[in-house]
Amino acid sequence: MTKVWTKISGLTQDVLSKEGEEVVIVEKPKLQEPKKLYKKDKDAAEEEEKWPLSKREGQLVVDIYEKDKSLIIESTIAGVRTQDIDITVEPDLIVIRGERIREAREEAKYYYQECFWGTFSRTLVLPYPVKPEKVKANLRNGILTIVLPRATEEGRDIEVGEE
Repeated sequence: MTKVWTKISGLTQDVLSKEGEEVVIVEKPKLQEPKKLYKKDKDAAEEEEKWPLSKREGQLVVDIYEKDKSLIIESTIAGVRTQDIDITVEPDLIVIRGERIREAREEAKYYYQECFWGTFSRTLVLPYPVKPEKVKANLRNGILTIVLPRATEEGRDIEVGEE
């Protein structure tokens, strides 16, 4: 047990074994700030060319709920056209991909730039199997709604025999 305390406290075994004596602990000097491993914003474009995997991709926020034996997925994706959305459905998985394209603008002086522009995706494992061929999607007022009908589970009656 004392070995654990020597590692945690940084004290020697001799100091920890003293009983009834006052032990004074002197703080160690603070470590230097860690070096930043990334470049400044002005080099970001050059860095993305060197490292294509460093491009940012947005992630959709979703609400998932069940209604009338269907799974409903809702996501706010304002500014995205229907032709810029790709939805892939498997019985137990859904992948939503798309791109929010910004209109070309001349040099502008931004005060805040919080909106995400570019590609986005979200992969969700579904809580139960669905019928991929019956899935319906609708984009209205910037809200994507996907209705995934629940797959009916075929009865699996297992007969138990006697020996």
